[in-house]
Amino acid sequence: MAATSVIGATWRHEILVGHETLNAFKVPAVILLAVVAVVALGPLVFFVPRLAAVRRTGILEYGILGQLHSLDFHEKWIHARAGHEAEFLTALESSTLADFGRVYEKLKQMKPFPADKEALIALALSAVVPLLPVLLTAIPLKVVLETLLRALR
Repeated sequence: MAATSVIGATWRHEILVGHETLNAFKVPAVILLAVVAVVALGPLVFFVPRLAAVRRTGILEYGILGQLHSLDFHEKWIHARAGHEAEFLTALESSTLADFGRVYEKLKQMKPFPADKEALIALALSAVVPLLPVLLTAIPLKVVLETLLRALR
């Protein structure tokens, strides 16, 4: 955000003193946003292979463990429950099975790239918001808002 603020202020000054027009900064703005994305997200790419491998291995190993636990639970509380129904309410197996299910679901939801949608939106906003004054030097705020509202419809 700091870098885009300084660059945006420089571009705004160039427009205000008449050295450049807004159109002159279209390509540099796209390049700036690409550079910001690469600098912010590039290092995270190194974690992708390891996180993907951990997820695959975890799903396999926890899947086997979960299947064994489920089979034991089924055998004990479905097939051999006769006369032990009262014990079921205090048995730890049902609680551990539910807890294990939540852990397994979290493992399945794990993403190889460690940035979620909210982080990407925050990054985009931190890069774009400081450039808004540049846009507003050439285009009135009213026109910008009307255009955005039309685009949302």
